[in-house]
Amino acid sequence: MSLAEQLREEGRQEVRSLAEQFRKEGRQAGLIASKQQDILEALEIRFGTVPEGLREEIELIGDPAKLTNLLRAAIRSTDIESFAREL
Repeated sequence: MSLAEQLREEGRQEVRSLAEQFRKEGRQAGLIASKQQDILEALEIRFGTVPEGLREEIELIGDPAKLTNLLRAAIRSTDIESFAREL
């Protein structure tokens, strides 16, 4: 294999690696956005309008496990204030 072919192959491998990384990051971002939306929807169904400050706090959370726990809290909380204490 010539040097030019070797460099092309290395470039292709790097592009594939970057593409896979971007796909993973995109899936993660989609998962987080979906969980955030689920929490907001659960709160809206249970309590009506979600205060903007609370909405913004939820949208800043990027940990999927924390978001899962917050969805459960949104379902179990007796009122919006008790949910807010879970944050």
